[in-house]
Amino acid sequence: MVYLPSRSILGFVCLSLPILALAVSSPPEASPAADADLICSTTDPTDCYPKTFEPTKDFQVIKEGQNIPPGLHVRMNIWSGEKEARLNVPMEGEEGAVDGVLEIPTDQLPTEQSVIVVPQPEQEEDSESKPVLPKDAPVYEAAGKISPPTPESSDEITTFQKAMITIQMEARAFDSALDDLRDLSHDIYYGLEIAKDGPVLEKLICLTLGYGTEKMPARENGRDHKAANILASSIQNNPTALKEVSEFWKMVMYPSCGIVEQMKSGKGAEKGIPNFVSMLRARLGREKDAGALKAKVGAISGLLKEPLIRDEFLEKGGMELLLAIFLKKGEQFDGVRMKVAQLVNDNFLDEGMGAKLGVWPKMPRSEKKVCDSKARMLEDGCWETHVEAFMERVGGDEEWAGDFVKSLGERRARFGSSVKDREL
Repeated sequence: MVYLPSRSILGFVCLSLPILALAVSSPPEASPAADADLICSTTDPTDCYPKTFEPTKDFQVIKEGQNIPPGLHVRMNIWSGEKEARLNVPMEGEEGAVDGVLEIPTDQLPTEQSVIVVPQPEQEEDSESKPVLPKDAPVYEAAGKISPPTPESSDEITTFQKAMITIQMEARAFDSALDDLRDLSHDIYYGLEIAKDGPVLEKLICLTLGYGTEKMPARENGRDHKAANILASSIQNNPTALKEVSEFWKMVMYPSCGIVEQMKSGKGAEKGIPNFVSMLRARLGREKDAGALKAKVGAISGLLKEPLIRDEFLEKGGMELLLAIFLKKGEQFDGVRMKVAQLVNDNFLDEGMGAKLGVWPKMPRSEKKVCDSKARMLEDGCWETHVEAFMERVGGDEEWAGDFVKSLGERRARFGSSVKDREL
């Protein structure tokens, strides 16, 4: 054992005291969290990020506590609850950047959408008025994935599946299958499933046009009427189903049953490939069922909401077909006339009903003597003449007819006065 003198021990203690005092009095190294520009996790000091969100052209997650600079495009992922933001600049596939943030009410947002837009915090503005959305701002579309029926609807699903197979196979229960589809097609899920099935869709188109098969003639048991009802119900107020129909637009306008009928008749291809318009026009004179014809007009109206179908319909003389339907003789067709006017209004005249303005009409009103000639009575400029003749015949009791003539006149106003009489 080594003994130290008491003087040596005292000297060692005295030397140690300044060192200990220095250690105690020295401030600790600044932690990353002390940096005013950073935010660090309380559980992991190495997990730090800028206090102010730094945007790029791509969406990034906004972390807890970060300040969001004004003018960004902010959204929220409803599944994770995380906010995301990026620079508010036009991206590929977008028509333009929104100059502010558009808030979409949650009660109008379909549950299938995984992303919603949320408003940014209010900020002081240097300008006197708030910026307005540019006229070319992207339009919010409510269409999206449609959820299938609940398990409690298993019987309904089975009925639907059997009906679809029966229609494809032209089985014995064909007519009852049409009845089932007519009942179920009002549901947006079943309407979508019908629109997605090419063979069934084509079968319904052919029946609507009056072209069945030897086994299942279209006019027996009101099959053409039922098919038209199913088509109209499937796509009415169902933009997702209409989008699916757009994938089959050529099949809709040029169904195979038209070619089959042409070959059977021995007329060959000298008249060209049969199309939706020519096929319905060829059977129009034999149409005696006003209810069926009205249903067909309703189906056409729904199909015309698809731009590809609408443009091809116009190209093939679809407006002449509609005017020919309007001119069907007999009081029993007065309801059909109103349906035709509604179709024209909803698709070409009334923007509030989703009409695409400027597509039709593209000429001024024709003079009466032009429209009275059989050769030119179906021209685009003759609609008012024929509607006014109908109003005179019924004594002006049909208010819709007067409104229709007025709307036509407003759309034609940009073309000036009526076309002068040409050679008859």
